[in-house]
Amino acid sequence: MDVSIIIVNYNTLGLTSDCIESIVDKTSGLEYEIILVDNASTDGSKEVFSQDARIRYIYSDRNLGFGRANNLGIRETKGRYLFFLNSDTILLNNAVKYFFDFCEGHPDEKIGALGAILKDQNQKNIHSYGKFITPVGEIMDVVSKYLRFLKKREYLHPASVLQPESVDYITGADLFVPRSVCDELEAFDPAFFMYCEEVDWQFRMSKAGYKRLVIDGPLIIHLEGGSDPSNTRLWSFNRCFNLLKSRIQYIRKHYNKLSFLGYRVIYAMCWLPILFFVRKDTGDQKKRLLLLLCSPRCKSE
Repeated sequence: MDVSIIIVNYNTLGLTSDCIESIVDKTSGLEYEIILVDNASTDGSKEVFSQDARIRYIYSDRNLGFGRANNLGIRETKGRYLFFLNSDTILLNNAVKYFFDFCEGHPDEKIGALGAILKDQNQKNIHSYGKFITPVGEIMDVVSKYLRFLKKREYLHPASVLQPESVDYITGADLFVPRSVCDELEAFDPAFFMYCEEVDWQFRMSKAGYKRLVIDGPLIIHLEGGSDPSNTRLWSFNRCFNLLKSRIQYIRKHYNKLSFLGYRVIYAMCWLPILFFVRKDTGDQKKRLLLLLCSPRCKSE
């Protein structure tokens, strides 16, 4: 088996169906399999995908989060390469073959991960890669909400690449990884429920000397936030909470105690005005965010 494509589904029946259709329609010239991990969806996904002979369907009776669900899928794979693909993506060309051929054509390069410049539904470039998370970078991100003249991070709207471009990390929406890298470094840290798990993994790749490259060729649409939850306010809070929690976890994991403590104090001070005067969360939600920002343990409850 050449490539194992792993997709995590959580109540995105329509999007996941479109993603699978695009894979089957566009992928040729190699042997591949599709592994679909379902995080206890309640939208009819189980009834539909469990009957789809084109995929290997794995159902979890609880929501494992992004990283742990992918790890569950990895256990069932047979491919020499693993392609982690978000359920809200659409392949516009033979993207899997582009990634596969690049790796096969560069056997002497220590490739850890490949990705593409992602597009939105209007063919505009969107967040495809970025710089590693740092205490200073996180604080500056919050400060930039007040000082709008500060330059935003360039990786949010990257230019197309003509030559392979080395980056810190590739987003988890389209992450093509040799199995050997996964075997050596393990995969996603299960401590991250959602967000930053791909950054953490690729930081470990970097420390082991593996390259992360964005290449030209693959054409992939990423419908960021395309699941369109019915309760938008709740979705906004959950996304903010999980993102903050994962970023705090990341810095605690990769930086010393003094750096982490200084970051937590300044970060919380910068966030408090946003929490109380900008965000439109409920009282209980504000309390949860406040506890997250101020608690030294960074618990999820």
